[in-house]
Amino acid sequence: MEETSQIEVPSRRFGKYTVRSKLGAGGMAEVFLAETVDPQGEQLQVALKLMRKGITEEQFADEADLMGMLSHPNLVNRLEIGTAFSRPFIAMEFLIGGDLREVMNAHREQMKDFPAAMGIHVALEVLKALAYFHQATSRSGAPLHLVHSDVNPSNVFFGGHGEVKVGDFGVASSSRASIGPGEGVAAGKLSYLSPEQTKGEKLGPQSDLWALGVTLYEMVVGYHPFLKEGASEQDVMQAIRAAKVAVPDYVDKPMAQILLKALSPDLRTRYKTAGEFGGALFQYALDRNLHLHPSQIQEWLESVLGLLV
Repeated sequence: MEETSQIEVPSRRFGKYTVRSKLGAGGMAEVFLAETVDPQGEQLQVALKLMRKGITEEQFADEADLMGMLSHPNLVNRLEIGTAFSRPFIAMEFLIGGDLREVMNAHREQMKDFPAAMGIHVALEVLKALAYFHQATSRSGAPLHLVHSDVNPSNVFFGGHGEVKVGDFGVASSSRASIGPGEGVAAGKLSYLSPEQTKGEKLGPQSDLWALGVTLYEMVVGYHPFLKEGASEQDVMQAIRAAKVAVPDYVDKPMAQILLKALSPDLRTRYKTAGEFGGALFQYALDRNLHLHPSQIQEWLESVLGLLV
């Protein structure tokens, strides 16, 4: 992978925000924890996303505009957009519980299985976000035909009250837009790309459902279905295109069927909508009494990450 350039923050003071620490980085921007004062005079923490050098302002503005149009409890909220030190920025709500990748890594380090009820809960919350995202309309009511294109554990966040939110819309696109052979690989973390995405084909909502299927497989089974130790990028892409998914015997048959349908390389047999995927998962949880209260999510995050959320 080509190394991305680093953003130089010329001062800890960035407009009305004071930068505290770096939270993460992506292809278009770096994200920092920053503080400001809200209109009531209270201290407010935000996630401040700063555009990288070499990225056109139009690309960055597209994400900012999209965040401004979308509003859903399971999507990260945009608070403000602006420019400081000639750097465009997006100020977003800061979610204290971190992201799903951190939580999954913490489970592995502590040699704990990811709780099945938690995995199903997280997937259902992400599906609520995707159902809204895929059916979103412009301010005039015209369908946007959106595809997130980068659903993966690093883009699923936890709030302080047990909320689950999807973020990072930097590579979101219209399912009506055609893409070139290389663009599909760049748009999204490699091991979560759908077979059609690795080929640079036109994407639809089912590509996002595949990515969530990979994430659900990791949470339920305990490892990635296509990412093997020592595998090259080409090996991973070939494994995704072949989509030979093996579900171990310790996963019950109904869940195995859900995973296999979500990870079908054939679009005709993969889940068609977030609602269809969510319906199957909800019924599974209902049959096994696996539904959770937000307080249980808070306790779980605290026990795994050591956070007082």
